[in-house]
Amino acid sequence: MMKNLAFALQDYILGIQHVGHVVSDLEAAVADFEALYGIDVNTVRWEPPAGVDSPSRFAFVTVAGTEFELIEAREPQMRAQIEKYPSGGAGINHIAWRVKELDTVMAMLAEQGVKPGHVTPSGPVRFGSKALVYLDPATTGGALVELIEIFE
Repeated sequence: MMKNLAFALQDYILGIQHVGHVVSDLEAAVADFEALYGIDVNTVRWEPPAGVDSPSRFAFVTVAGTEFELIEAREPQMRAQIEKYPSGGAGINHIAWRVKELDTVMAMLAEQGVKPGHVTPSGPVRFGSKALVYLDPATTGGALVELIEIFE
């Protein structure tokens, strides 16, 4: 990867949005976070909500101001896709940074050879009040990085 001295990703990062953590059993992982960190399980955000069938389930848990996205892949195809990435299917999967000016960031990263990848190979996906993109680990030194811009 070439270094463009006129661009530094850290200048566009506003902070950590969340840390993605792959788990084999979502309910057990939430219980572990409750026991270890003393979180209030009533503050956990479940997506999709109970009763909705999905290839993956997520629980968002906040510890000391940092949000963890606990990810449980439920179908073999989704599990196989997660297992391809640096965490190997368990543990820390990715870091999600909240950024400003996502389109500018992506253009500058492209100039350095950094490409979108994972579930967003065509670039940023926009929905509601946010846009997000994963960066291809093959172009980031092996790290799976997610960039999120929230429009307020």
